[in-house]
Amino acid sequence: MSWCAGVLLALWFVPAAAERLDDLYATEAAVADEGSEARNETLSKMLADVLVRVSGNASVASMPAAGDLLASAPSLVQQYRYRTVEGEAAVSRYLWARFDQAAIERMMRERGLPVWVQRPRVLMWVATERGGRRSLLNLENEPQARTAALARAQQRGMPLQLPLMDLEDQAALTAADLWSGYLSGIRLASARYPHQAILAGRLSVRRGGQWQSNWVLIDGDGSQEFQAPSLGLAEALAFGLDQTQNLLAAHYAPMPGAGGRSGTLVEFADVHGLAAYGSLVALLGSLEPVGQVALRYVDDDRFVFELQLRGDEQELSRALQSSGRLIAQPGPGLRMPVETPAGPGGADAGASAAAPEADLYYRLLN
Repeated sequence: MSWCAGVLLALWFVPAAAERLDDLYATEAAVADEGSEARNETLSKMLADVLVRVSGNASVASMPAAGDLLASAPSLVQQYRYRTVEGEAAVSRYLWARFDQAAIERMMRERGLPVWVQRPRVLMWVATERGGRRSLLNLENEPQARTAALARAQQRGMPLQLPLMDLEDQAALTAADLWSGYLSGIRLASARYPHQAILAGRLSVRRGGQWQSNWVLIDGDGSQEFQAPSLGLAEALAFGLDQTQNLLAAHYAPMPGAGGRSGTLVEFADVHGLAAYGSLVALLGSLEPVGQVALRYVDDDRFVFELQLRGDEQELSRALQSSGRLIAQPGPGLRMPVETPAGPGGADAGASAAAPEADLYYRLLN
C-alpha cells in the first residue's frame, strides 16, 4: 500500500471534522498515591501505552526487547504532575507524565522495536442496518460510541478524520454505496476531507443489541477487507480502528528486518477478535526461536506473520506445537486474490492483495 502523504493535507482543511492527535509521548493514568513506589509502577504502565502509540504495534510492550526499556520509565520522564478528582465516595488521583521522545526513539531502535514517524490520516465512514433499513451513521447522534472511537484512535496514535455528515456528505454518499463496496463513490465523497486512507464499515444489528461488522480499508492502490465478531456499537468501532492501525503499522512500521522476504511466513487461522490477536502476538514474541514478529497480511480470521528466527524452522515448529495454543495445518498452496465488489457501472479499480504463500500453517485454539 502507498499514499501520497501530505498532499491532501495541504489542499483541504475541515476543522469541524478533523480530530486532533494528542502528544504521543504524554499520557495520564490513575495512581494509588503520590509515593515513589506507586509513581514508578504507574510510569512503567504509562510508558507501555506510549510504546503502543509510537510503534503502532498493540503488543509491543509484551515483547522481550521492551522489558528493560519499561523498567527505565522513571528515568525517561521529562515532566510529571498529579491531579485529583473528588467523587461521591472517594477522591481519585491521576498522574500525568511526558516522556523523552528522543531517548525513547533511540532506545526502541537499538532494541529492534519499530518507530512509526509518518502516520496516514484515516477517514472513517460507517453505514448501519437496523430492521432491514440502512443508513449512514452520524456519530454526533451516538456520543458514547463517538467517545469510544476517538479514545481508541488516541490510544493507538491514529490521526482520525470523521465526516461532518452534513447535506453535502449525504448527497455525495449513501449507505448503499458502502454496502455494495462502491470504491469510486467512496473515494469521490471523501475528497473534501484530509486523509490518506479510508475505513468504511458496514454494521448490522443482531439480537441483544450486538453488531456484526464488516470493514474495508481503502488506499490509493487497492483495498483490504476484514470482519469483526458481534460486539456492542462502541466496541465494534474500536475493533475496526484497532485492526486498521494494525494493518497500517505492518506496512509503515514493520519490525526491522521484516521487509522483503527475509523471514519465515506463518499463517494462523481462527484468530477471532482483538484479544486473540494480541495473545497470539505475545505468544510468538515469547518463543525462544523467534527474534522479531511482523504482521504481513490479514483476511477475516487468517493472519500471516513474518518471523525473523534465531534458530531454524524445525525449532520454530517444535516451539509452536509445544505452546499448547496451536495445531499445525496442511498448507493450501498459493491462494487466489480476493476480488473487491464492483460498483455501479462496471468493475471498480483496485482489488485486495493476494494472500502470500506461507511456509507454515497453524490454527489457533480458542
